Amino acid sequence: MLCLLLFIVFLPPLWWIIYKSQRRLPVHSGGRCLLVIAHPDDETMFFGPTLLRLVESRIKIFVLSITTGNADGLGSVRKKELSLAIQKLGISPDTLTILDMKDYPDGFVKWETEKLARIILQYIEMLDCDCAITFDSHGVSRHPNHISCFSALQYLYTNGLLPTDVQVFVLETVRIFRKYSSLLDLLLTYLRSTFFNVSSPKDVLAIYAAMRQHKSQLVCICKLAQKNPDPPVLLQNVILHY
Repeated sequence: MLCLLLFIVFLPPLWWIIYKSQRRLPVHSGGRCLLVIAHPDDETMFFGPTLLRLVESRIKIFVLSITTGNADGLGSVRKKELSLAIQKLGISPDTLTILDMKDYPDGFVKWETEKLARIILQYIEMLDCDCAITFDSHGVSRHPNHISCFSALQYLYTNGLLPTDVQVFVLETVRIFRKYSSLLDLLLTYLRSTFFNVSSPKDVLAIYAAMRQHKSQLVCICKLAQKNPDPPVLLQNVILHY
C-alpha cells in the first residue's frame, strides 16, 4: 500500500520534470529526416515519440519501409495501414516509400548488407536528407530484419559513404524489464540516454490512434491473447510507455 501511495504521489512530478528536461535529437528546424524501418507498424511501435517530436520541430520526415510486411500474406493490407498510421503522427503519405524486393523478405532472416546500404543511400541522396534514424545493433526486439536496417546504415557510416552533413541516430535497445516498466523507466532513461523523448498524454493518444490503423496486427495480438493471457498485459504497458 505504501509503495502504491509513493507511486501515485511522486511519479507525476517526476514525469513533469523529465518531460521538461527531455533531450531531443540535435536537428534543426526545416531539416529532412529519413526513417528506415523493416515493416509497417515499426514506425509507431518503436519510433512514435521520436516522430512526434520531429514533426513538432518542423522536420520533414520521410519513411522508408524495406518490406510490405507480407510474412502472413497481408502485404497489400499493411501498406495501406502504414499510410494511414503515419498520417495520425502528422506525416504526409506522400513522403512514404515501401519497398517489396525478393532479396529482402519479411521474416526472421538476416538481409544482405551492402546492396541494402546502397539502396538506402540512394534515398538519402535523392531526398536530400540530413538525418537518418533506424534501429540499433540489437534491433529493439532482436528481429533480424530490424538488425539488418542497422547493419546497412552502419556500413554506409563506417565506409564513409554518407554525405558529410548526414547524422545517423539509432533507437537504443533496453532490457525487457525496462521495456515494459512504463513510467518507472523515466529516471533511468534520463540518467543513461544521450537523447530521449518523453510522451505527453496528447502524444500517447496520437500514438494509440496510429497503432489502431494497423488493424491486421491488432487481430494477430488478439489471437495470441486467446492462447495466452499474458500478452494483453504487456501490450497495455507498451502503450502506456509511449
